Amino acid sequence: MSRTIINTVGTSLFTNAARDMGREAPSEKEMERYLKETDPERASAETNAITRLYREGDRLVFLHSHTERGRACATVLLRHYRRQGIDCDLEAIADLTYEESRFKMRGLRALVNTMIDIILQERRRNRGVILNATGGFKAEIAYATMIGLLFDIPVYYIHEAFRDIVEMPPTPVSWDYSLLSDYEDFFAWIDADLRETREVDARLRDLPAEARMLLVEEEGFTMLSPAGEVFYSAYRHELEKAAPVRVYLSAAARAALDRMDNASRRECEREIEKLRSAGLRRSGSDYVNNCDCPVYPKGHKDCRIFYYERGGEIYVCEVTRHSDRSYERLISRGLRRDRYGGFS
Repeated sequence: MSRTIINTVGTSLFTNAARDMGREAPSEKEMERYLKETDPERASAETNAITRLYREGDRLVFLHSHTERGRACATVLLRHYRRQGIDCDLEAIADLTYEESRFKMRGLRALVNTMIDIILQERRRNRGVILNATGGFKAEIAYATMIGLLFDIPVYYIHEAFRDIVEMPPTPVSWDYSLLSDYEDFFAWIDADLRETREVDARLRDLPAEARMLLVEEEGFTMLSPAGEVFYSAYRHELEKAAPVRVYLSAAARAALDRMDNASRRECEREIEKLRSAGLRRSGSDYVNNCDCPVYPKGHKDCRIFYYERGGEIYVCEVTRHSDRSYERLISRGLRRDRYGGFS
């Protein structure tokens, strides 16, 4: 499979060229000449890693900070590899600067969103993706690693002491997205627009304390933190991946939905959609007395869905609600999957 290598770019090319050429501030042309004449393992952090990672047919994307030196280094790298006939592109990360507050609050959010956008875009093109996090700010390695784990992408960087490449491979772990699933309306709301802190705080009173850990406050506004951006994007991607899974409703489940008011029906239909995700089913399901089907979701939701899995497909037997006591009545009566039919 053809691949795209996403590279974070720092200023090691500028620093190394200045040192080896005896120049205080080498120009782009001087850095180009230095890059052409210098062993790539010595020239810069980015070329050192790319030399070990690149395979014929790979595409390179360089993510650079919103600084003059970062832009210059990335531009020189782009020209260098394009002269070798390699497909390359540049992406500037807005607000990723050396100014601490803006870097922490805005730059890292822009970085993770750009990385995730590129990953999803390249996957739609049926290309593999790897992250080379050798260059740039140290924090970029941490967030690249988080993205790699949540999106099943290998992450690489050059170890400073041993000068050898370190791989953080994808991990076969199902992440717990239950917080995002349980309070999906809140996270969709805060992600959609800039929200004043007082308005967010009012909504947070009804949410668990863990929700605040995915938020950050800046100048009277509260928004998703960089980590919150990664987790929320990964959650939405999880649902998108699961969309092809088929869900069948019994005649009883369809009749129950038809009896609901519009708001309750929309809520239950959304929870049925989430059943497609194996991760959400595992974290959000439980067994109750007298029933041989798991029930989803757990927690504060009014909707309850009794279902079972067969052949990679989901069969919904009953859809009930706490508020009208139909859930308790079903449990006391006992629910057995072999009593249900008319699935469609």
